[in-house]
Amino acid sequence: MASSEQIAREYYDKGMELIHSTNVELAIDNLNMALSIYEELDDAISYIWTMRGLAIAYGILGYDSKVLQKCLIALNYADKKGIQGAKHLFYTTICDRYMILGDYDSAINYGKMALQDLEDHGTDFPNEPHSYMVACMNLAYSYLHIRRYPDAENYLKRAKEIAMKNDMHHHDLSISVLSANLHFHIGDEQYVYDHIDELVTFIKNSRITIQDYIQDLRLLIETFCGMKEFAKAEAVATSLESSATISNDVHMKLAAAQLYMMVYKLSGETEKYHNSCVKFAEGTIAVKEAEAAEHLLEMDTAIALSIADTPLDLL
Repeated sequence: MASSEQIAREYYDKGMELIHSTNVELAIDNLNMALSIYEELDDAISYIWTMRGLAIAYGILGYDSKVLQKCLIALNYADKKGIQGAKHLFYTTICDRYMILGDYDSAINYGKMALQDLEDHGTDFPNEPHSYMVACMNLAYSYLHIRRYPDAENYLKRAKEIAMKNDMHHHDLSISVLSANLHFHIGDEQYVYDHIDELVTFIKNSRITIQDYIQDLRLLIETFCGMKEFAKAEAVATSLESSATISNDVHMKLAAAQLYMMVYKLSGETEKYHNSCVKFAEGTIAVKEAEAAEHLLEMDTAIALSIADTPLDLL
């Protein structure tokens, strides 16, 4: 018979697997089951990792209030349990949300808090170099958007050094897009042209799901549109749309529609922009309908289980 630890681990692993396959609602169900067991076991480390998984899942769905709630609960939990070196996981998640919402000053504040936590207490928790690299990339991305290019270059350099030192390649696209955008802004457009084939290759062949790269694709579109290379920018949106069609992922289709809107607004193609707005509206309806169907199934299942557990004399 499986132990509680084994059952919790199975729920956690399944939840994280479902996040990467973009079945996020079901991922949340599995992670919540794992969280309950870890709380009963008083397994603080596993509880922290599971809370991070839930924060990521709610972020994918765009539920900012729930993301923040999970992060604040986790931060308080870490203080209560005296866990050091884990807070950066949640500072980074909050930083990500501010980046997506376009508040780069707040993103920088939380990005710095994440990096500081790693520098002060990183060895006190089972952290990996990946966490340092992501913190640096987030700061580079945010500084790019407030036009502080020397700061962006500094953090991008640190991210590259961490990736090279640890032979990590799962964020190659992120680093390449950040580099391209930085070179564009400092007047070196030739660098971007020299690396276009490389960028396209990453988009097509990355082993990490395209969903993880939405911010990279947006930044790449910003770069191409800034260079007036609107056809290449449109091709980026088309790449995401193709992936969404293959996976039949309504959330990814919605993200692709947003990218098209961005391209056509920046290129000044009014009719195409209006058409993409309609497509985005239709995508939003499709997402709401899909979520409603899932919630109805959850309610029906819960009611059926409740009835099954009710003694016959009470029915």
